[in-house]
Amino acid sequence: MYLFFLVAVLAIEAGLLLGKGVLLIDQHEGDALHLLQIVLRMAGGEVPHVDFTTPVGVLAFAPVSWLISLGLGAGKAMMGGMLLVALLLLPAIWWVGYSRLSGPVAWLFGAFVIVLCTALVYGGGDQAASISMYYNRWAWAVALLLVVVAVVPSVRRNPGADGVLLGLGLVFLALSKITFFVAFLPGILLALILRRAIATSLIGLVAAAVAVLLVTLILGVGFWAAYVDDLATISRAGIRGFPGQTLPYLLIGPAFLAANLCLLAGIVLLRQSGRAAEGLLLLIFAPAFVYVTYQNWGNDPKWLIGLAVLLMALRPDRAMNNAFGWDIRRAMGVVALVSLVLILPSVLNLSLANLRHARMSASGYFQVLPGAQNADLAMQAKRMLAPSRRTAFSLADPAMRAMADAAVTWQDDILFGQPLATCKLESGLVGVLIQMARDLDALPGTSGRSVLMADTFSNLWMFGATIPLPGGAPWYYGGEAGMQRADFILVPTCPVTPMARTGILTALAERRDLTLSEVMRNDLFILLRRGPD
Repeated sequence: MYLFFLVAVLAIEAGLLLGKGVLLIDQHEGDALHLLQIVLRMAGGEVPHVDFTTPVGVLAFAPVSWLISLGLGAGKAMMGGMLLVALLLLPAIWWVGYSRLSGPVAWLFGAFVIVLCTALVYGGGDQAASISMYYNRWAWAVALLLVVVAVVPSVRRNPGADGVLLGLGLVFLALSKITFFVAFLPGILLALILRRAIATSLIGLVAAAVAVLLVTLILGVGFWAAYVDDLATISRAGIRGFPGQTLPYLLIGPAFLAANLCLLAGIVLLRQSGRAAEGLLLLIFAPAFVYVTYQNWGNDPKWLIGLAVLLMALRPDRAMNNAFGWDIRRAMGVVALVSLVLILPSVLNLSLANLRHARMSASGYFQVLPGAQNADLAMQAKRMLAPSRRTAFSLADPAMRAMADAAVTWQDDILFGQPLATCKLESGLVGVLIQMARDLDALPGTSGRSVLMADTFSNLWMFGATIPLPGGAPWYYGGEAGMQRADFILVPTCPVTPMARTGILTALAERRDLTLSEVMRNDLFILLRRGPD
């Protein structure tokens, strides 16, 4: 019955997504363009890290790129990729619920993990349809399964099933979002040691080794060195150290303090109930919960669902009082309920996202990529075709101007000794990219050549006749990714990320072996041709 329930939930999600026939995006359009760049390049035979730079692992893109290579349009491939991941996780979801959970806890947890894989929103409370951070949700889904397996003792012991789940789950985290792998690995290893799970450990090791060998056979030995090099390069770049709130805020800030107190209370109550090993494991997983929340944009503490499941699954079977006279079983239930209440807005938003999307009208949306095959992907016209920008100006008072200059996060850039306007593109990204691509196509000598855009994205090839930048970064994090192989450098008048333009222009200025000459300029950009090194 439990398996049938999970299949039914997945079928509902599939019907809501694929029944629409088109993916309508009205938030985080830049993230969608980032995904499109990578999956189109992969579908064309390129390998992440080897052919272009990214800190995100290959498995975060493989499901979507595989569907595109089969002939699906970009929109259906994105939605189908999420469904494919949920389908592949279905046996693991069933096993975790069947072997360790019971009643409503198992059913709600299983449904939530499926929704995590398939929802058209990152979480939080914003109801706009978005593909953004889908791989973070996939990683959360896998991580929560691993945590439940590690912490909750099995009532249906099967070292083979546990070992395969742990081994393959860790490989997935390592090859999708490495921060999840680093954060959760210590707790999983400690759980295996505390439980003396030798058979599970060996089976997990074999499963992981087989998966790694398979990836190596498909992508080559050099893939691993390239992946490590990308991670090292991007970790040294300071352009995007963390995408949301600071770590101290996530620990004691007013929006997170209650959640962290629930986590501490859960650890204490587990130990008071006689679950010393489980309390220790939750203590080890606590920094992992906070760290991956800190690393994910939006800082959505999805671990609260995992905490509630753990506490409900590990409640004592009988009444048991602690030194304060509290009923520990009841206290654990209260902490679990508070955890659910704290994360309820995000859970409801995730659960209703695809229903909202199915009810959306395509009126006012435009096709993003050219070609009839890609008519199944559209973005909101008023956001993407109506450019607006934000500019800065200085106050007259020298003292105030000096203080402002010290505090500002973006500044005037210098090109050929001349300052560029201090400006930031606020909306209309796709419209600007399409116009830039058309301007390039009208210029002789640019067709079939590569262009480095001095901004977050270098994706003009998606809208015109240029080609992807070899070795470039679909999302610029810093460094010189692809710079030495670019035929042209396009400097936008109003970049999406001024810090990215600053970083690229600074890197160009530091290269003494690089000759640049101006080809043209207009209201949108300055185009430079790279001379011989």
